Amino acid sequence: MGNYFHEYNWDTLLDILYDRLRVRSQLTNLQRCLAEEVLPPASISSLELQLSALVIAFAILNPWEDVTEWDIDRFSKPMKNVTDKTKYFPYPQWGHISDPATVLDVHGRVLVWYLPGIMPPARVEHLNKIHLPLKDSLVKCSKTGGQSKRRFGHKHAPEADGDVMFGHGRLINSPATFQQAHTRLEDKIYESSSLRKGVVRQWLQDISYAEKFWNTIADVVLPDLAGVDKEAISAKQHWVITQPPSPVRWPSIYLGIDVIVNQETPPHQDQASASSLLDFIVSLGTHDA
Repeated sequence: MGNYFHEYNWDTLLDILYDRLRVRSQLTNLQRCLAEEVLPPASISSLELQLSALVIAFAILNPWEDVTEWDIDRFSKPMKNVTDKTKYFPYPQWGHISDPATVLDVHGRVLVWYLPGIMPPARVEHLNKIHLPLKDSLVKCSKTGGQSKRRFGHKHAPEADGDVMFGHGRLINSPATFQQAHTRLEDKIYESSSLRKGVVRQWLQDISYAEKFWNTIADVVLPDLAGVDKEAISAKQHWVITQPPSPVRWPSIYLGIDVIVNQETPPHQDQASASSLLDFIVSLGTHDA
């Protein structure tokens, strides 16, 4: 969280515009170089690291301040007998954001880091292939909701699984999670059952190099969250109950990785999460997002 350009004079504005044009030019040139580069299959190249740095720099130089009247401090405070805070905090009027950007609250603190193009198309294509083996492991509906109820917000079900390259559904993975309806500090912590599957373990191993890259990005744009999550990861070995002991080496600084395929997640608030610690969403696939 931080303050960015909440108040500025004309000289400062001109400096920002100049820096934005300079970074955009560097981004364009680097994207051309990466289009001709053969990327390593299991590591992030130095050019890709340069690309991510430029995308983050552009986002800092492109703050959106007038799209929401949210105050993150007020939003974080508990509200008695209120299950839907959107009654008091209207959804922001995003419009169309095509460039890297930050979305700020009324005090100039970051609500959203939007970082399109932080990975070159060739890397996205490689990561897509890594996800293909998960197709048969995806859960297509809520365990408690049944087929007739909401499918994790899924509104456009494919006619047949075989007609969709990546399938559709959701896979929840965590090395340390509460059982459903048990979220008190004294409740026991378990490893996700999905991690017992060989195909999921192999996927975690294959995706680990990219997770390390995303961890590095979180260290830069979400330092508070990165610090908290690293402490949680290091502490989990003392309170997770796993039978039998799992050989999985968890690659993320987050305690959960949800894979959501061909589904639309409805607006919601995670009751057990801290509003000041942002989620990290990576959009892959063969679409433009």
